[in-house]
Amino acid sequence: MGFLKRIQHYRVYRRLILSYLFLIMVTITLLCTILYSMFSARAVKEIDLSSREMLAQVSYTANVVFEQVQNITNQLVSDNQINTFMYANVDDKIADYNANLLLTKMQSVYPFLANISIYNFINKAYIDVISLPPDPQMGERTQTGYLGFYPRKVVDGNGSSLQLLTFKMIPEPVFSGPNKSAIVLDLKETYIQNTMSSISRSSRDTSTFVIDSKGTVISHSDSEQFMKNFSESQYVQRILADEGSQGSFVQSLEQEKFLITYVKSATLDWVFVSVRPYDQLLSNIYELRNWMLLIALFLFIMGACISLIVTGNLYNPIKALVDKVTESENSDQKSLLRLDEYKLLSEAFSHSMQVTKTMEMTLSRSSDLLKNGYIANMLKGRPQSSGYTEDIEQQLLSRMQGPYYAVIQFQIDQYHQFKNTFSILDRELIRFAISNIAQELLGRIYRNDEVIIEENEITLIIQWEQKEPDEQLYFILNEIQAAVKGYYKTSISVSIGDVVAVIGDIESSYRSAQRYMGMKLFWGHGSFLNATKLLVPDEHTRYPAAIERKIIDAIKLCQPKSIQKELAEWITLLARCGSPSLTLQYVSFLHLAITREFESILEWWDADPEELYLAMNELPHAETLDEIQTMMKQFCFRIVDMIEENKTNLAALKNSKVIEEVKLYLQQHYHNPSLSLESVSDQVGLTSGYIGKMFKSMVGTSFNDYVTHIRMEQAKARLAGTNDTVAQIGEQVGIFNVSYFSTLFKKKYGITPTRFREQNEQQT
Repeated sequence: MGFLKRIQHYRVYRRLILSYLFLIMVTITLLCTILYSMFSARAVKEIDLSSREMLAQVSYTANVVFEQVQNITNQLVSDNQINTFMYANVDDKIADYNANLLLTKMQSVYPFLANISIYNFINKAYIDVISLPPDPQMGERTQTGYLGFYPRKVVDGNGSSLQLLTFKMIPEPVFSGPNKSAIVLDLKETYIQNTMSSISRSSRDTSTFVIDSKGTVISHSDSEQFMKNFSESQYVQRILADEGSQGSFVQSLEQEKFLITYVKSATLDWVFVSVRPYDQLLSNIYELRNWMLLIALFLFIMGACISLIVTGNLYNPIKALVDKVTESENSDQKSLLRLDEYKLLSEAFSHSMQVTKTMEMTLSRSSDLLKNGYIANMLKGRPQSSGYTEDIEQQLLSRMQGPYYAVIQFQIDQYHQFKNTFSILDRELIRFAISNIAQELLGRIYRNDEVIIEENEITLIIQWEQKEPDEQLYFILNEIQAAVKGYYKTSISVSIGDVVAVIGDIESSYRSAQRYMGMKLFWGHGSFLNATKLLVPDEHTRYPAAIERKIIDAIKLCQPKSIQKELAEWITLLARCGSPSLTLQYVSFLHLAITREFESILEWWDADPEELYLAMNELPHAETLDEIQTMMKQFCFRIVDMIEENKTNLAALKNSKVIEEVKLYLQQHYHNPSLSLESVSDQVGLTSGYIGKMFKSMVGTSFNDYVTHIRMEQAKARLAGTNDTVAQIGEQVGIFNVSYFSTLFKKKYGITPTRFREQNEQQT
């Protein structure tokens, strides 16, 4: 009952038992299948060899009989009495009697002969031993040699049918004309079959037979098959096509498998064939199979018992662990029948590992936060306000062995664009990756500690032995820049603070690194910045007010090339001041001057002047002089675009007023026959060519077509509302030629003026 309870309650126990049972079942099945296949194949092979040996013995017997037939015919040909009978021109009874005595004696000596007969085709004489009727076609049977063979059926004097294997010998073959005589030896067909039966005891369904090269049955275990042609049978065709002397194969005949064995005679053109049912060959093997199945069942039962015992021993440690894990669970927990012990143990182990890792990460994070906070306070010059105990401070300072220290600061270039491109999480990951790259590469040679003070600032405190940085440091920094550029397509600038000999003075190194980083404004992105990159301010550099005036004038004149030239000169003068703060102050002065200059104009144009002030908000994000020049150029070009747009709008408004004036003039003077483009141009004070092009462009039709349209519309109204003649109406709209007026009207409306009036009267 313990086994049953375990199977019922524990899933892993069930899996172990099933695994063992499956392994035992597969092993026993493979073993039995291999043994059965080997035994059955060996049995079939032995039966096949036995059949071949039997057929070979029968073939040998047939060859011996054929040799004896040759000897008998040679003896008969050599006998004078036989020759006297065969070559007599007339029938001689005495010669017939003597020959008959000799044939009877010869037949008694060779019991396998059923009959011996002699034919004399000259005098039509015929004698034999058992008084068979002569074969009327004997003289007509053709053969290639002096000794021929063919099977035949003969009815004796008692009315019994005989199946004979006949050998015909022609003593003197003639190539032209009929043969003179023949000696015929007949064998009973049953002699060959009896010979095969005496050599081998075949089963009741086994067929043994002999065929010639054409597939004709010479002898068969079934006498009804004598002289039938088996050449259409597939297996007979395969046998005759085989060039070997013997062979065997398995063939399906009428949906049943048979083992077919054959041996070809070396002397006669005969093939000895044995066809045996395959199932009968394996009757003993089937019995062996049944015994093997019983043994396999017994082994399976034994294996199942052993697997239960082995599984119980293997499962005990797992059960102990499961009980340990589940001993603190509530009593109403669901049955273990629905639980997986491995899954339960795995979850318990995973939970323990997760708790351990969480504690490790919390401790590590706490340690990093303590270190970061302490170093950050040191860099900002307020370690006394950190609130750390003396033990913690000593532990943190124990890593700072010096003897020299320096701050290295990394900044991501174009950070405003970087901030707009990546999400907060991605930015944090990239900063973390940059910090790791820097610490790993620098950590190969230098001891370092990392702290992030500002969002766009990664700071490392480097400890080294010498007072000044060596060249190897610059190679490593360059490698860091290349790695960040390759991985994240982002450039970084690096500043190296002054070297200090006391950890307490690390604040001064940090301040110097910040000051040097400000020089990126002059040196550009991806720079190495240190004390050597400081620029000496030019005391004679003043704000370039003259260039400011030139820039404003270029904007008013809408000259982009002049704007670019003056901005380039203005940036060149700013680079001489050598002070980032003063440079940014001068940039603000120029931007404010341009804004004040064009603020009132924008209000007059009904544009929003806030657009000018919004551009000023982008200037603090500029990190280099090139970026400042680009921003100022875009700002100036935007004002130029607004001026150009205003000019275009004013021109379009003026042209619109002119066209409206022209349309009004045409509505008032369409009846004037002398109305033309020239008269209209004099009215508005512009050239006729300019008026024509502008009218076509803004109205979408030519001046003359528009005048014709007005006149036709007025004519149509008069045709419908007055009784004036067509000629009168044409004159009223400025067309005095009646025919021309009718042509224009029909072209416009598809009918003549007269027809239009008639249709209008019918409708009313």
